Amino acid sequence: MNKLWKAAGILGGVLVVAAGSGTLVLADETSTEVTEDNSGSSVLDTDEWAQKAAANVTDYANIRQEGSQESERVGVLPKGAAAQVVEQEGDWTKITSGSVEGYVRSDLLVFGEEAKNLYEESYGSQGTVTASSLRVRKEPSMDAGQIGNMKQGSRVEILGQEGDWYQVSYGEDSAYMFAEYIQIEETTALSVAEYEAQQKEKEQVSQTGTAMSASDSELALLAAIIQCEAGGESNTGKVAVGAVIMNRVRSSQFPNSITEVVYQSGQFSPVASGILSSVLSQGARSDCYQAAQEALAGSNPIGSALYFNSGSGRGQQIGNQHFY
Repeated sequence: MNKLWKAAGILGGVLVVAAGSGTLVLADETSTEVTEDNSGSSVLDTDEWAQKAAANVTDYANIRQEGSQESERVGVLPKGAAAQVVEQEGDWTKITSGSVEGYVRSDLLVFGEEAKNLYEESYGSQGTVTASSLRVRKEPSMDAGQIGNMKQGSRVEILGQEGDWYQVSYGEDSAYMFAEYIQIEETTALSVAEYEAQQKEKEQVSQTGTAMSASDSELALLAAIIQCEAGGESNTGKVAVGAVIMNRVRSSQFPNSITEVVYQSGQFSPVASGILSSVLSQGARSDCYQAAQEALAGSNPIGSALYFNSGSGRGQQIGNQHFY
């Protein structure tokens, strides 16, 4: 046995192996939800917003080094983004958000529950799976049927919370996942440098009329995922889904090929469910091929959007889908 492994034991039905540099926890078959402790507060908790604020602006609010309009700008707080309130000084509120600390005009902020509502309206709730494999269930119960699982690092769209469970968007429907092992992502402030870099990338991503090449197999894959995600939508709706794929290919936040984007873990439920594989084996419909070709040719009805879903009212709506 490798000398790094020192001891092993069973704790509560979970195999625990102590290693030289830490402890590896392997969940047994009856408890794949339990692999690590990730408990804590999140933007979903109403109580957390008692000392929080959100930017009630059209685009963004400037964050100043001091409470003065003439003070140096140190960052921006995007519309709806969350900030922790440190103190209020006259017409200014000192906040911390992400890596930025500074002052925002108080009239550009909303606080408490109003801030929480604005945040959810602007961004919904996104989370990342922290367990090595987390089950997806039909109902919020360990006894409920399992309809899938998501690997560590998968991103999920959170629709609500019921006790210890998050209701999540899963394909065209919703499902439930154990909340303790989903790390909620919070949209916060950007430094000036981060904001300028983001704007530059958005300009590059949102360019229309820029054709991209693809192999026959990638075109077939793009057409198939369009059919899976928007087969019942209008041509514009189908092209919009294709444009999201192409935006991701161009974005530094995602892989740089159609194949890698589509098969990236946890991103498109038809991949995990096997529906995509079935469509590929039969070949996508001609209307979905047409939409794929238009997206490759540069048609883009959704600007820089990198996400879409059918269960949220935020973002640009095309048919039954919302793009953001």
